Amino acid sequence: MELRTTNSRKPAPRPVRECAQCGETIFMPEWSEHVDDRRVRHLWQCDACGYTFETTVCFAPVVQSGAD
Repeated sequence: MELRTTNSRKPAPRPVRECAQCGETIFMPEWSEHVDDRRVRHLWQCDACGYTFETTVCFAPVVQSGAD
């Protein structure tokens, strides 16, 4: 067995939004709302210009296997 001192895996980059009005980077939503089992709604607000917008994330349905 070999001890590794460096991490070969890199973390996935975080999604970053840009303001549609001024182009400033928005790092996180003001709030998020769990709509249902497959959707999450985010409200974004630009600190630079005050522009607000919403996005909705839709997840694929969970496939249930027949073997239990």
